[in-house]
Amino acid sequence: MLKKIHNVILLLVSLLFITDNIYAAQAAGILKVKGFGTVDPAKTSSDFQAKMMAKRAAQLDAQRQMAETTKGLQLSAGTSVEDYEVTSDVIATRVKSLIKGAFIINQNVKPEDGSFVAEVTLGLCLTNESDICKSRDSIKLISESLDDK
Repeated sequence: MLKKIHNVILLLVSLLFITDNIYAAQAAGILKVKGFGTVDPAKTSSDFQAKMMAKRAAQLDAQRQMAETTKGLQLSAGTSVEDYEVTSDVIATRVKSLIKGAFIINQNVKPEDGSFVAEVTLGLCLTNESDICKSRDSIKLISESLDDK
């Protein structure tokens, strides 16, 4: 019983660590998600390449978080026990989603501790309330157009 409680606590701590880095805010009908990426310039051929790779990593991180926020997340976990002791504890997540209509709100790349750190904020219109969404399709219109196909 104590091992089960330990496993549940370990799972909760792992989930808190994973979700602590997620930033999602909804304002004026826009879902905003922030992603981060970093690249070591020593592993690239130029500083420009490192900056672009960090920005791409941040954008992919934001897209993954947007998919988790809008579609959900599949969490799988497994624990191996031998002689009443945990020998292995594995937690894996999977996201599969089609994101349509997302746009970049803000992006920047800055040098930090010998590497480049990028931050990308993506937006997705949930309604047409804000000015930026008046010229875009909201998620409702996008999902209806996908249902028609």
